[in-house]
Amino acid sequence: MSSLECEQGPIGVLYVVATPLGNLQDITDRAREVLGRVDTVVAEDTRRTRKLLAHLDISAPLESYHGDSSRHKAHDILRQLQAGKQVALLSDSGTPAVSDPGAELICLALDNGIKVVPIPGPSAVTTAFSVAGIAASGFVFAGYPARKQAERQQFLQQMADDLRPTVFYEAPQRVAATLQMLSAICPERRIVVARELTKLHEELRTGTVAEVAEYFSEQEPRGEFTLVLSPAQALDSRLEVSQEALREAIEAMLAAGMSRRDVAHVVELLTGLSRNQAYELVQCSSGQQ
Repeated sequence: MSSLECEQGPIGVLYVVATPLGNLQDITDRAREVLGRVDTVVAEDTRRTRKLLAHLDISAPLESYHGDSSRHKAHDILRQLQAGKQVALLSDSGTPAVSDPGAELICLALDNGIKVVPIPGPSAVTTAFSVAGIAASGFVFAGYPARKQAERQQFLQQMADDLRPTVFYEAPQRVAATLQMLSAICPERRIVVARELTKLHEELRTGTVAEVAEYFSEQEPRGEFTLVLSPAQALDSRLEVSQEALREAIEAMLAAGMSRRDVAHVVELLTGLSRNQAYELVQCSSGQQ
């Protein structure tokens, strides 16, 4: 008896199947086996999934389930599972439900006692981080930046202030603008932009945020983008002890006629604080004068 047969029971199973980011050779043997024996494949984009299934010589019934799918569609799939059907959930590429549709269906299945089985495999998040060259014991995955200007600014500022590396996605039509906004916040921070991972035109662009922002302002961004931002540096413990001396230095620079922005830039360079943190400190010090 195979491991898949052990996983099956009187009620169906929802398999959450990771698929290649681009290179079809990255499909796992287990994913191939699952897709070859389930009753239905539920996919974000049936056109892309049909190409994958054709490559694997699999002709399983195919249904769409994407971001615009109604809750009614999720309940239709649930009824199949409750009837004992085996269903595989796929996204366009990589691991489903990671900034992709699927979480609602998975939650519905779990809430109704359906067995949910992960079939691990490719993920743009871990793939990009593995080649970023950033030493860290962990990272933050932030998904996609907000589309509205103010919300996006806040999103990027939070990433810039985080003491952990941040991995995030961005659409090609917005990546240049996002990099420009991030450059205004932390221009000297290291960033890695991974484009078209595992595909023919795969590209890794590494440098400071300012350098990479300039590059993509002159190039037409195409394809799928995953970005890895290096972490903010924590304030040195010696500076934490001498906060009063730092405030006195800020007050002295302001009294000498330096602008708040210039003073904040000096504080940023000396302490490793983010631009926003340094400016807030200058604001607080100037308010005490």
